[in-house]
Amino acid sequence: MVEVSEAVLEALTRCLNDEDPAVRQAAAESLERLDGYRLLDDVLAALDSPDPATVVRSLYALAELRHERALGGIVQTLRHPRPDLRATAARLLGVWHDPRALGPLVEMLDDPNQDVRMVAVDSLGSYEDRRLTEPLLAQLQDPDPELRGKVVEVLERLGDARATPGLTALLDDPDPGVRRRAATALGHLEQSGDSTG
Repeated sequence: MVEVSEAVLEALTRCLNDEDPAVRQAAAESLERLDGYRLLDDVLAALDSPDPATVVRSLYALAELRHERALGGIVQTLRHPRPDLRATAARLLGVWHDPRALGPLVEMLDDPNQDVRMVAVDSLGSYEDRRLTEPLLAQLQDPDPELRGKVVEVLERLGDARATPGLTALLDDPDPGVRRRAATALGHLEQSGDSTG
Protein backbone atom coordinates (compact mmCIF):
# COMPACT_ATOMS: atom_id res chain seq x y z
CA MET A 1 0.00 0.00 0.00
CA VAL A 2 1.25 3.48 -0.85
CA GLU A 3 1.75 5.33 2.42
CA VAL A 4 0.16 8.77 2.65
CA SER A 5 0.89 10.74 5.80
CA GLU A 6 -2.23 11.43 7.85
CA ALA A 7 -0.71 14.76 8.88
CA VAL A 8 -0.44 15.77 5.21
CA LEU A 9 -4.03 14.72 4.57
CA GLU A 10 -5.24 16.73 7.57
CA ALA A 11 -3.26 19.81 6.48
CA LEU A 12 -4.63 19.59 2.94
CA THR A 13 -8.15 19.12 4.29
CA ARG A 14 -7.78 22.32 6.34
CA CYS A 15 -6.73 24.11 3.13
CA LEU A 16 -10.12 23.29 1.64
CA ASN A 17 -11.39 26.21 3.79
CA ASP A 18 -8.61 28.62 2.79
CA GLU A 19 -9.71 32.14 1.91
CA ASP A 20 -7.89 31.94 -1.45
CA PRO A 21 -9.84 29.93 -4.08
CA ALA A 22 -6.60 28.89 -5.83
CA VAL A 23 -5.32 27.33 -2.59
CA ARG A 24 -8.65 25.53 -2.11
CA GLN A 25 -8.45 24.20 -5.67
CA ALA A 26 -4.85 23.03 -5.27
CA ALA A 27 -5.68 21.28 -1.98
CA ALA A 28 -8.69 19.53 -3.52
CA GLU A 29 -6.63 18.32 -6.48
CA SER A 30 -3.87 17.07 -4.19
CA LEU A 31 -6.33 15.23 -1.98
CA GLU A 32 -7.88 13.57 -5.02
CA ARG A 33 -4.46 12.50 -6.31
CA LEU A 34 -3.35 11.19 -2.90
CA ASP A 35 -6.59 9.26 -2.55
CA GLY A 36 -5.77 7.59 -5.85
CA TYR A 37 -2.30 6.68 -4.58
CA ARG A 38 -3.84 5.07 -1.52
CA LEU A 39 -5.80 2.83 -3.86
CA LEU A 40 -2.81 1.99 -6.05
CA ASP A 41 -2.38 -1.56 -4.74
CA ASP A 42 -6.04 -2.32 -5.42
CA VAL A 43 -5.80 -0.94 -8.95
CA LEU A 44 -2.64 -2.92 -9.65
CA ALA A 45 -4.29 -6.09 -8.36
CA ALA A 46 -7.23 -5.50 -10.70
CA LEU A 47 -4.87 -5.97 -13.66
CA ASP A 48 -5.12 -9.71 -12.93
CA SER A 49 -8.91 -9.70 -13.28
CA PRO A 50 -10.41 -12.19 -15.74
CA ASP A 51 -12.76 -9.39 -16.87
CA PRO A 52 -11.14 -7.40 -19.71
CA ALA A 53 -13.24 -4.31 -18.95
CA THR A 54 -11.88 -4.26 -15.39
CA VAL A 55 -8.33 -4.48 -16.72
CA VAL A 56 -8.97 -1.60 -19.14
CA ARG A 57 -10.44 0.58 -16.39
CA SER A 58 -7.44 -0.23 -14.20
CA LEU A 59 -5.01 0.68 -16.97
CA TYR A 60 -6.64 4.07 -17.45
CA ALA A 61 -6.67 4.66 -13.69
CA LEU A 62 -2.96 3.84 -13.52
CA ALA A 63 -2.23 6.22 -16.40
CA GLU A 64 -3.94 9.01 -14.46
CA LEU A 65 -1.90 8.36 -11.31
CA ARG A 66 1.50 8.92 -12.98
CA HIS A 67 3.18 6.90 -10.24
CA GLU A 68 6.28 4.77 -10.85
CA ARG A 69 4.49 1.62 -9.73
CA ALA A 70 1.57 2.55 -12.01
CA LEU A 71 3.99 2.69 -14.93
CA GLY A 72 5.23 -0.77 -13.98
CA GLY A 73 1.68 -2.10 -14.00
CA ILE A 74 1.02 -0.75 -17.48
CA VAL A 75 4.31 -2.16 -18.77
CA GLN A 76 3.45 -5.54 -17.19
CA THR A 77 0.21 -5.58 -19.19
CA LEU A 78 2.23 -5.50 -22.42
CA ARG A 79 2.70 -9.23 -21.75
CA HIS A 80 -1.01 -9.97 -21.27
CA PRO A 81 -2.33 -12.90 -23.33
CA ARG A 82 -5.09 -10.72 -24.83
CA PRO A 83 -3.88 -8.55 -27.73
CA ASP A 84 -6.54 -5.88 -27.13
CA LEU A 85 -5.22 -5.34 -23.60
CA ARG A 86 -1.62 -5.26 -24.82
CA ALA A 87 -2.65 -2.64 -27.38
CA THR A 88 -4.41 -0.55 -24.72
CA ALA A 89 -1.29 -0.63 -22.54
CA ALA A 90 0.91 0.35 -25.49
CA ARG A 91 -1.42 3.24 -26.38
CA LEU A 92 -1.32 4.58 -22.82
CA LEU A 93 2.48 4.39 -22.74
CA GLY A 94 2.52 6.56 -25.85
CA VAL A 95 0.47 9.17 -24.04
CA TRP A 96 2.52 8.85 -20.85
CA HIS A 97 5.81 9.88 -22.57
CA ASP A 98 8.03 8.33 -19.94
CA PRO A 99 11.44 7.42 -21.43
CA ARG A 100 11.44 4.25 -19.32
CA ALA A 101 8.61 2.95 -21.52
CA LEU A 102 10.67 3.12 -24.73
CA GLY A 103 12.37 -0.26 -24.29
CA PRO A 104 9.14 -2.16 -23.59
CA LEU A 105 7.40 -0.39 -26.49
CA VAL A 106 10.23 -1.30 -28.87
CA GLU A 107 9.80 -4.93 -27.80
CA MET A 108 6.14 -4.67 -28.85
CA LEU A 109 7.28 -4.14 -32.44
CA ASP A 110 7.75 -7.92 -32.52
CA ASP A 111 4.30 -8.71 -31.10
CA PRO A 112 2.56 -11.49 -33.04
CA ASN A 113 -0.57 -9.33 -33.38
CA GLN A 114 -0.57 -6.75 -36.18
CA ASP A 115 -2.89 -4.37 -34.29
CA VAL A 116 -0.55 -4.36 -31.29
CA ARG A 117 2.43 -3.65 -33.55
CA MET A 118 0.49 -0.79 -35.15
CA VAL A 119 -0.29 0.78 -31.77
CA ALA A 120 3.34 0.32 -30.67
CA VAL A 121 4.59 2.14 -33.78
CA ASP A 122 2.10 4.95 -33.21
CA SER A 123 3.04 5.24 -29.53
CA LEU A 124 6.75 5.25 -30.29
CA GLY A 125 6.15 8.03 -32.81
CA SER A 126 4.80 10.24 -30.07
CA TYR A 127 8.22 10.21 -28.37
CA GLU A 128 10.01 11.82 -31.33
CA ASP A 129 13.28 10.21 -30.25
CA ARG A 130 15.80 9.52 -33.02
CA ARG A 131 17.13 6.50 -31.15
CA LEU A 132 13.99 4.81 -32.44
CA THR A 133 15.05 5.10 -36.08
CA GLU A 134 16.86 1.75 -36.24
CA PRO A 135 14.16 -0.39 -34.60
CA LEU A 136 11.52 1.30 -36.76
CA LEU A 137 13.49 0.74 -39.95
CA ALA A 138 13.33 -3.00 -39.24
CA GLN A 139 9.53 -2.73 -39.36
CA LEU A 140 9.61 -1.63 -43.00
CA GLN A 141 9.70 -5.36 -43.80
CA ASP A 142 6.37 -6.04 -42.06
CA PRO A 143 3.93 -7.87 -44.37
CA ASP A 144 1.12 -5.43 -43.58
CA PRO A 145 1.12 -2.35 -45.86
CA GLU A 146 -0.85 -0.29 -43.34
CA LEU A 147 1.83 -0.88 -40.72
CA ARG A 148 4.64 -0.12 -43.18
CA GLY A 149 2.86 3.13 -44.03
CA LYS A 150 2.55 4.04 -40.35
CA VAL A 151 6.27 3.37 -39.85
CA VAL A 152 7.05 5.68 -42.78
CA GLU A 153 4.97 8.45 -41.17
CA VAL A 154 6.82 8.05 -37.88
CA LEU A 155 10.21 8.01 -39.59
CA GLU A 156 9.24 11.17 -41.44
CA ARG A 157 8.34 12.86 -38.13
CA LEU A 158 11.65 11.78 -36.60
CA GLY A 159 13.46 13.49 -39.49
CA ASP A 160 16.51 11.25 -39.20
CA ALA A 161 18.52 11.02 -42.43
CA ARG A 162 19.51 7.46 -41.52
CA ALA A 163 16.02 6.48 -42.68
CA THR A 164 16.72 7.61 -46.27
CA PRO A 165 17.97 4.25 -47.65
CA GLY A 166 15.05 2.32 -46.15
CA LEU A 167 12.52 4.84 -47.39
CA THR A 168 14.11 4.89 -50.84
CA ALA A 169 13.73 1.10 -51.03
CA LEU A 170 10.01 1.53 -50.35
CA LEU A 171 9.59 3.44 -53.60
CA ASP A 172 9.35 -0.08 -55.10
CA ASP A 173 6.86 -1.34 -52.50
CA PRO A 174 3.97 -3.36 -53.97
CA ASP A 175 1.46 -1.09 -52.19
CA PRO A 176 0.86 2.31 -53.85
CA GLY A 177 -0.06 3.92 -50.53
CA VAL A 178 3.27 2.92 -49.05
CA ARG A 179 5.11 4.19 -52.15
CA ARG A 180 3.28 7.53 -51.89
CA ARG A 181 4.07 7.90 -48.19
CA ALA A 182 7.72 7.00 -48.78
CA ALA A 183 8.00 9.57 -51.58
CA THR A 184 6.49 12.26 -49.36
CA ALA A 185 8.75 11.35 -46.43
CA LEU A 186 11.85 11.42 -48.61
CA GLY A 187 10.94 14.88 -49.84
CA HIS A 188 10.67 16.12 -46.27
CA LEU A 189 13.93 14.47 -45.21
CA GLU A 190 15.81 15.93 -48.17
CA GLN A 191 14.23 19.34 -47.63
CA SER A 192 15.34 19.38 -44.00
CA GLY A 193 18.90 18.77 -45.19
CA ASP A 194 19.64 16.67 -42.11
CA SER A 195 22.57 14.45 -42.87
CA THR A 196 23.89 14.32 -39.33
CA GLY A 197 21.79 11.26 -38.34
